[in-house]
Amino acid sequence: MPRAQKPPPLLPGYRRNFDTLLLAADNAALCLVSAIRRADRKPIALVCARQRNEDETFTPVPLAVLCEGNPYVDFEDPTV
Repeated sequence: MPRAQKPPPLLPGYRRNFDTLLLAADNAALCLVSAIRRADRKPIALVCARQRNEDETFTPVPLAVLCEGNPYVDFEDPTV
């Protein structure tokens, strides 16, 4: 049986994005957006913060991509 590989530490940018996500959630400023991934042209779902513009419109700020498959199958348990 192969030994479990330890994941690397998270990059500082990930923490900033997560903090932005938490702030947007506190302000009810999250949205789910359908998008096309440039690399392979596949449809994906993005979790975005809604940025209010000066003209009262909103711009979605992508923070995360929702898992496309079953995360319990696709990813190793990070707590092991």
